[in-house]
Order: sequence, then C-alpha cells, then structure tokens
Amino acid sequence: MDNTDRENQLIEYLLNYAYEHNIGYILFQADPHYPSITMKSKREIGINLNWHNHSPEVPFTIAHEIGHVMIDSPDMKQFDCIGYGTQIEEESPADVFALHLVYKYSCLQEDGFYDPLSFLKAYGIPLRMIHVAYDMFAEENNCTTYEYWHDLKNSYY
Repeated sequence: MDNTDRENQLIEYLLNYAYEHNIGYILFQADPHYPSITMKSKREIGINLNWHNHSPEVPFTIAHEIGHVMIDSPDMKQFDCIGYGTQIEEESPADVFALHLVYKYSCLQEDGFYDPLSFLKAYGIPLRMIHVAYDMFAEENNCTTYEYWHDLKNSYY
C-alpha cells in the first residue's frame, strides 16, 4: 500500500469517526497557510485540504480537531479553536487524543508497529509527538517508557 492509499483510508476512518460522534465537518480549500478550525460549541470542524503540509499532515489535523470537540473541559466549551498549533491550554490534549485515535486505527489495520518513530512517519504525525508516542507504546506493552526504549534500542543492535 502506498502512502496515498494509507492517507485516504485514514481520512475516511476519521471522517466516519466524526460522523459517528455527531461532529459535523467541512472540508475546504483555502490559502495554504490558513489553518483548520474547530467550533467546539457547535461540534463542528473545518479542515483546510490545501494546508501547506497537506501530505501527510491533514489526517493528523483532522484527528486533532476531532480531539478538540471530544475533550470534555467545561471551561473551554465556549471557545472556538482557530489555528493549528494555537497556544491554548487544550492544544496538547488535542494532540494526545489525535495520536491515540490514529494509533487505534493503526491497530485495526494490524500494522504491527513496534517502533514509535516508524509509526509517526507512516501516519504523518508531527515529530513533536515522539515522547508521547514512546509513552503510549510503553503503556500498550505494560512497561515503563525507559524499559520500552531500552528494549527497542537493544533489538536494533
């Protein structure tokens, strides 16, 4: 499977996930630097398909925007999130939600990733998520992040 097929199948999965969780979505094309948006109070997201890093970041952006809607933080429900990477206190939790959602999809595909970096690269997840990915993989394997990293490192050498 080439990355275009993988990307399209992931996008389909994420949009179905949004639909099943009563999240409306609009896919639009705008200036390559115009960010995707979340209208949390309306449970709607807007995804700029012309994003300057379209391939491979758009699927993670979709998952990230879904994360904004799905995260239950009462003090943030009235805020709309405009701007990928905007520095509000909910950005990091939305990234973590997105990482776990994409990982769930990967497991459903029986990808069998053992290396978090390979997983991030295969799914266009920004490298800023590497530490969270190591923690997630360690948790999935019932060990500490250090133990997971140490075992992974030893398997290469």
